[in-house]
Amino acid sequence: MKNLFHYDNPLVQLLTALADVILTNLLCILCCLPVVTAGASIAATYKVMLNLSQDTGGGIWNTFCTAFRENFKQATAVWLVTVLVTASLVCDYLLVQLYFQGSLHTALLIVVAVLAFLVMAVLAYLYPLIIRYQNTLREHLHNAMILCIYKFPKTILMVVLHALPFALALLLPTAFLYTLLFWVLMGFAVIPLADVTLLKPVFKELEDTAK
Repeated sequence: MKNLFHYDNPLVQLLTALADVILTNLLCILCCLPVVTAGASIAATYKVMLNLSQDTGGGIWNTFCTAFRENFKQATAVWLVTVLVTASLVCDYLLVQLYFQGSLHTALLIVVAVLAFLVMAVLAYLYPLIIRYQNTLREHLHNAMILCIYKFPKTILMVVLHALPFALALLLPTAFLYTLLFWVLMGFAVIPLADVTLLKPVFKELEDTAK
């Protein structure tokens, strides 16, 4: 019975990892509230999830705060540009819906959807690259765009994961409400965890090539 609560017990490890994800998720939400700090908060969440996936420790709070501070400038720049681009895409979508019909309407919607896919694809690589490597933001963006193409199957999977909560909210609002507790407690951390888990072999490949 006493072994049940031993750290080596798989159940204890699972519950500890779950608690770490929830704590990181709540930290991410809290630090996103000022809005302008959302980019740094997202980057810090990626760093904590990377450490968690590699079991490198460091503590949730210390890792989050250090990553938040170290990546604030680049992550904030990415976040502000993301807000502007997202607003532009939303406006484009509304304009297409209001002023176009028929085949042109369909073609323009496809263009907007492709642009949205490209934005999500680049962001899925950009934040992990920022917290993993020391480069200029231009170099990170260049590398993210290359990886989007070079690792296209992973790109599709990561975009699907990023789009899932939005798709649920828009297309299946009832299902989204049923899973709302999950997104509030874990969603902001689970998606970065999935990203860095998928990207671990990519990072290893890049680092082995650079040796």
